Amino acid sequence: MIRRLRRRVILVALAGLLLASAGLVAAINWMNWNSLEQQAGQVLDMLAENNGQRPAADGAEGQRPVKPEGTQPPDRGPGEMKNKKNRGSKAVMNAASMTNYYTATVDEAGQVLSWHSDRTDLYTDQEIADMALWAVQAGKDRGRNDSRFYCLTEKNGEKLLIVVDSRLEIQNAESVLRLTVLVAVIEDALLSIGAVWLIRKLVKPVDEAMEKQKQFVWDASHELKTPLAVISANADVLAAEAGESKPLQYIQSEVRRTDSLIQNLLTLARMEKGTVEAVYAKFDLSRALLEVALPFESAVFEEGKTLEMDIPEGVEYTGDGEMIKQLAVILLSNAQKYSDEKGKIRIALEAKGDKRILRVHNTGPAIPPEAQPRIFDRFYRVDSSHNREVEGNGLGLAIAQSIVTAHRGKITVHSAEGEGTEFTVIL
Repeated sequence: MIRRLRRRVILVALAGLLLASAGLVAAINWMNWNSLEQQAGQVLDMLAENNGQRPAADGAEGQRPVKPEGTQPPDRGPGEMKNKKNRGSKAVMNAASMTNYYTATVDEAGQVLSWHSDRTDLYTDQEIADMALWAVQAGKDRGRNDSRFYCLTEKNGEKLLIVVDSRLEIQNAESVLRLTVLVAVIEDALLSIGAVWLIRKLVKPVDEAMEKQKQFVWDASHELKTPLAVISANADVLAAEAGESKPLQYIQSEVRRTDSLIQNLLTLARMEKGTVEAVYAKFDLSRALLEVALPFESAVFEEGKTLEMDIPEGVEYTGDGEMIKQLAVILLSNAQKYSDEKGKIRIALEAKGDKRILRVHNTGPAIPPEAQPRIFDRFYRVDSSHNREVEGNGLGLAIAQSIVTAHRGKITVHSAEGEGTEFTVIL
């Protein structure tokens, strides 16, 4: 149990680290790509405002749009003028960083009439013609084709195509992506090693305590077997010499009950310590269940109850046959003890592909919903007073669950008023 808990905690911790690092890498690269797109958009806006020409920085000579004579600039407040100046400076800075761009004048059919670029060595007429035709056919004023961001504007009745080639920026973004992924992988590896070490360190005292508890149960059960055998032998001798009496019957009854408890404790201890090795082999599951169920039929009949068996022939299973028989005995005994007067008990087997489904149902009072999650705990009984009228020590279902777990299966319980109780085992 502690090992399973430790594995789950480690898996949860590793999953948390993986999700956190993946989220961080995704956020960094999304912000990087978003910044790249915004930067390209600002450059396109700046070039469009300047008829496809790169403006010079403040105080430097360069191509600027010519102001028509006789016009006066509109009145603007100090804040608006300052914001415009900041935006213009930022756009010029972005234009300086994105040096690869070109403009082309195209007609309505997408044919290039003329084109201009600061880097004519980077582009060919055919490449620009293909881009212009693609942009016109796309039918959008703005867009992206691979590493090229573009916008289409009108100029003197003709279309002006402005293209910013961001291949270098995209290569840088891809380099950042690779670098962040590499850093995240290394970080996850180092943190995972640390997390595993820390979790093992924290769980170790609990694991040691559980091992000591198992060892105590094992040793105590073995130590109790000898005095219990002596008490039982002497009680039998007294019964033979002095005859049966109520006190002796009580002693013999308690000896049998305690012996059953010790045997169950030893069984659980062996299974938890791993000293009981399951012998897996293919066997006739149908025949094994019938061998267990048939002896119960007479005992159930004597109590005025009925036992129904729905076990098809020839169902085979690969597992430990003796363990599976013990599992069936536990479930049938439980159904017999807790079924109502003149109640019905039913055992059924079903084969679905590689799965084998065993169901044991009994009529009678339902298990309270709050008790069902604990029904497989050791020493837990629904009757908190541990009434001796119903024999049992609360270990049977715990052993049943251990057997099912050893076969990598699952056992569940469904109980409701008017429906009775049904245990389902999926092997």
